[in-house]
Amino acid sequence: MPRPPVVAEYCHNLGMSRQSAPSLTRQAIVRTALTMVERDGYAAFTMPRLGDELGVRTASLYHHFRDRADILTEIARTIVLETDLPRIAPSAHWTEYFVTLAVNFRRTILRHRNAAPILLQFLPRDVLTPLYETAAQVLDQADELAPSSRILVLDGMDRIGLGSALLEAAASPEADGPFPNASAEAQPTLTAALTQNALDAEQLFVESIRAFLAGVLANQEARGG
Repeated sequence: MPRPPVVAEYCHNLGMSRQSAPSLTRQAIVRTALTMVERDGYAAFTMPRLGDELGVRTASLYHHFRDRADILTEIARTIVLETDLPRIAPSAHWTEYFVTLAVNFRRTILRHRNAAPILLQFLPRDVLTPLYETAAQVLDQADELAPSSRILVLDGMDRIGLGSALLEAAASPEADGPFPNASAEAQPTLTAALTQNALDAEQLFVESIRAFLAGVLANQEARGG
């Protein structure tokens, strides 16, 4: 029996009020998910809430992603791919490539502070590994660096550069510089050292990277390598 015209029109409008699965794209889903994470935080992100944000039924999301983890993995990839690769003059010292790469990645991560837990859990190694191949090619041209020190540089940059940036992003945005909980009464030596520091957070980050790279060269020289 045909539906009455009013009911048919109502059903039609109801169906049109929510997007169908084919009208969605993976990119649109990921961008919306990232916006939600940045606005509401990682813990508040759920598939039903994402569906509501997009105006679709939750089941429609599974046409494009296996599960929540699959979306979070793609968010992590999207963030990493935002990082600008260094454009260093041929005359520049090889260490400048690594300092610039670390700074660029740090800035990318800090633009997405609320997504830092996603990067910690779903770091896209498939994206990072080709970047490290390029970095290894830079080191291959560094005559002063022994071949045996190349992995030390790459692994150290991964742990120090990437790790410290992620930890900084995960910290409270209100934290003012390093050791924000230090007390002059309880930690007088630490707070005295803090008063002597003239570097901001990014400058401290840069100097930490430079110190590590200089230490690799100094250690190599001390070993006679």
